[in-house]
Amino acid sequence: MTKALSAGTVCYGVYANPKSGDQGSIVRDGGIVGWDLHPAGEPFETDPADQVLLSYLYRYDAMAYAGVRPTDARPVTGPPDVWLRLPAKDYWT
Repeated sequence: MTKALSAGTVCYGVYANPKSGDQGSIVRDGGIVGWDLHPAGEPFETDPADQVLLSYLYRYDAMAYAGVRPTDARPVTGPPDVWLRLPAKDYWT
């Protein structure tokens, strides 16, 4: 679904997997940039300094780690700008 939603922008998708923890994906303009990511987990020793810092600042907070920072509460509290009906298509294949 993020492939369709990312046209002209960037999407970050998070799946809360109860067995292995949060998993993320980055899609830019319909193309997958990164997948099977484990946002806000332990940093890898090969990570650049900015990602190591984010790993510690936003530990276990996948949405904050992904950069989701609304400028105000309206995206959460509403009202919505627009309602979209997503097409009934299998985006997982």
